Amino acid sequence: MNKSSLIEAVRTFSPKEMKEFSEFVSSPFFNKNVNVVKLFELIKKNYPELDSTKIEKEKVFSKIFPGKPYKDSTLRLLMYYLYELVEKFLAYSRFNTDTFRSKDILLKELFERKLFKDFERIIDEANQELDKFNVRDNYYYENRYLFAEHKLSYLAEIYMGKYEKYLTKDNIQLFSDNITKFYLISVLKYYAITLNTMYLYNVKVDTEIIENILNNFNAEQFKGVPLILIYYRVIKLFIEPDNEENYYLLKDLIIKHDTELGGTIGDLFINLENYCVRQLRTGKQEYLLESFKIYELELKKDTYKTHGYMPNSFFSSMVVTASKLKKYDWLRKFIADYKNEIHEGSREAYYYYGMAYLENEEGNYEKALEYLAKSKPEEVYLKMDLRILQSRIYYSLVWTLPLQSLLDTFKKTVQNNKFMTDMRKNQYLKFIKYTNQLNNVRYKEDKVLVNELQMDLEKDEYFAYKLWIVEEAQKLAQ
Repeated sequence: MNKSSLIEAVRTFSPKEMKEFSEFVSSPFFNKNVNVVKLFELIKKNYPELDSTKIEKEKVFSKIFPGKPYKDSTLRLLMYYLYELVEKFLAYSRFNTDTFRSKDILLKELFERKLFKDFERIIDEANQELDKFNVRDNYYYENRYLFAEHKLSYLAEIYMGKYEKYLTKDNIQLFSDNITKFYLISVLKYYAITLNTMYLYNVKVDTEIIENILNNFNAEQFKGVPLILIYYRVIKLFIEPDNEENYYLLKDLIIKHDTELGGTIGDLFINLENYCVRQLRTGKQEYLLESFKIYELELKKDTYKTHGYMPNSFFSSMVVTASKLKKYDWLRKFIADYKNEIHEGSREAYYYYGMAYLENEEGNYEKALEYLAKSKPEEVYLKMDLRILQSRIYYSLVWTLPLQSLLDTFKKTVQNNKFMTDMRKNQYLKFIKYTNQLNNVRYKEDKVLVNELQMDLEKDEYFAYKLWIVEEAQKLAQ
């Protein structure tokens, strides 16, 4: 029972939601099965721990049906009924929190029942609320066009056959403008996501329809709709990667219109981050400082959080970027100030990784290893990052044989991982290959081998920590 969909869903409930769901289950409007209420009350008694030993099926059944022999099918049916109520409650809760969506449904009902006086009042209220709405995203324009559509339907009903009364320029223009803005924001947004996916995972997607739309796109027509211009520039980052002007135009648009972007602003900053990363991979080191500025901007504007937490990837990127720029004091303060914003499930692992990385960059290798030993991650990619950092520390300490052993183990771990993408595997295997060569070349003190290593590195594409290996090879060549 502990691993059932029912218990997993209840685990996500806040105390407030648990109280509301209790009222929901007990309401005869939603549920008339008293045994379902009993089942919920037993689960509720063990919330939030929901200890598996206290909600075993047999124990629960005996409390609902005292004196009766255990029947699994009966309990499973009750669990099914209760889970149905969970789903209805979640939908009901979402409906109640979405003011405009609930008004949209209400307007449909009022229209069908021909309650036009109330219809007029609700549609006026909805449009007045939208007028106060600062965010101008696809949600805003979707609701604008939905309410414009409701108004047209209403006018068509009361002026039946008198088209000149409601098919006016203003009414048609209002509907047309808002549905166009909603459509374009949605299309451009998901085209940007598609391009990013194609880049990251080397997948092919048929984008001919969207490309045809873009071929006829005139940015001048949408100067009053920042999000359309913003997503247009995001797309340009992918299709014109060498035109750096698109990046700075996008950055300026995001900063200028930040209050109008709502929840999309976090993803838009990530697009700026990713462009900096792509430019760095081509050797444009000036984008290291630029990416740091973007991270700082996200911290200042508090746009980096996901579900209330700092994403692990944001924290680790901040650590690596600040370290490369030798902003050690800044980074030490950042780790201390923001470590508690990392989700508790991975907080310690990332904190110790960050401290180990910092100590390594400052040349405190023994201290770095102490922090490294304390990091016990469950996340596979952090485990890989730890092995990379450990390899770099071993190399700096001239631990030739331990490094060789570590790299052999690292290689087997990567090769045997069934869930890692081929692109990731390739990145790690290249790091292992060249670090191994670097280790062997230093041990043999052979300048010819150093030159061969440098030529191989020059021919190869970007991979994680290639620059570090190139710099270490240059030291050996001197």
